[in-house]
Amino acid sequence: MTLYDSWNEILEGKGIDQAQSDAFWNEYLSKEKDIYAAILESKSTKISSTIADFCKTYDLEPVLCLGFLDGINTSLETEVDLETITEESAFELSIDLEKLYFNMHKAKAEWLYTIPVWDEILTKEKQKEIKRTYGDSVTVRIEEKIGRNDPCPCGSGKKYKKCCLNK
Repeated sequence: MTLYDSWNEILEGKGIDQAQSDAFWNEYLSKEKDIYAAILESKSTKISSTIADFCKTYDLEPVLCLGFLDGINTSLETEVDLETITEESAFELSIDLEKLYFNMHKAKAEWLYTIPVWDEILTKEKQKEIKRTYGDSVTVRIEEKIGRNDPCPCGSGKKYKKCCLNK
């Protein structure tokens, strides 16, 4: 079974009960926050490593390393093909920090987008702009409906019901 398959089984919760799942996610999310904090504090947007070295550096199992890569993948300038990664694989990440901040909001990962070092990377104004952009992307706007007795929007001067509604 590949690392990718193992990660997907974890995501689906196969073979574990709710208590085990909760314990796993609490541990994983704590480690994830530590990894992001370390990456952000280094102020580097480029990461080159192997799965094995990354696991040693951040005290992770290989499948959890793949989980981290899965989480950050959409915030990279070039996505990594996760299905082909093995424990011996090398990888290079080029992180788009603004996209990462946006995706953290999209994932509702408050524990990540509130890491204090973000204030040193993005200005408060930029953070608010990205948050506003995220908010706009999930806001549904309903156009005003044309009433039957309203003037037709085609400009004919007729009521909508006598003009374009009948077409």
